[in-house]
Amino acid sequence: MLKYRLLTTFLMGPLILWAIYAMPETPFAIFSLVLVSLGAWEWSVFAGWVKPLQRKLYFIINVFLFFTVLFLQSFDLNLVIIAASLLWWAICIPLLLSFPFKENAFLHARAVKTLVGIVLLSGTLVAMVLIRNNPVYGSEFVLYIILIIWFADSGAYFAGRALGKNKLIPKVSPGKTWEGVAGALVATIIIALLSINVLDIPSGQTMVFIIITLVTVIYSIVGDLSESMFKRMANIKDSGTLIPGHGGILDRIDSLMSALPVFYAGLWLMERIG
Repeated sequence: MLKYRLLTTFLMGPLILWAIYAMPETPFAIFSLVLVSLGAWEWSVFAGWVKPLQRKLYFIINVFLFFTVLFLQSFDLNLVIIAASLLWWAICIPLLLSFPFKENAFLHARAVKTLVGIVLLSGTLVAMVLIRNNPVYGSEFVLYIILIIWFADSGAYFAGRALGKNKLIPKVSPGKTWEGVAGALVATIIIALLSINVLDIPSGQTMVFIIITLVTVIYSIVGDLSESMFKRMANIKDSGTLIPGHGGILDRIDSLMSALPVFYAGLWLMERIG
């Protein structure tokens, strides 16, 4: 399993870097659309659409909606999508704390899970394209958010293995600990401090940027937990088998699904108060 993970990472890493840095705006938007569309295919199982025709219809509807969002390029629509995504992540924490749910809980409804998937994947698409294609932020900020999530995951892994005793939310993800969260935040602060000059963050906004980064990483953990919650509700181990050694697309972008809209909202807020 480890060799497949390493091989997949070795092959996908250069592709992702090329997409972030070399693709023009429109091809990057299409690349992002393909990514979240594959995620929609996997989310169909989370939502309860397990029959082949149901999955195909769910996939087609999502692709159509994603394409429409990109084609319209409407600021107001993008704002609504980001706001809807942030609303979900705001209510997600109490949902995680109350898991498992009673049989009549609203999140068991197929319509609700369907809508949540559409909102979250649309929010991921919009935030990624808006950050990357913004002349003020661009490729460096997309790479930055990927790096802080990667280093936070690594910090959580090593701190959890060395010190982990207190479980975070064991009914959702038994392996995660509060010590791991602390390790993730320490790693995040280090990367944020090292990146401030590279990203040309004004000195007067340094503290705000670090706080935004920390909040982003906290919500990346929430995104990871959220996907685990939906997998438990669907009684599956991985979201798919598309990426050897890693599972499915959602298993790889679960943290980004929450981190991207939160990070974009933070950047927007930093502009307003700066």
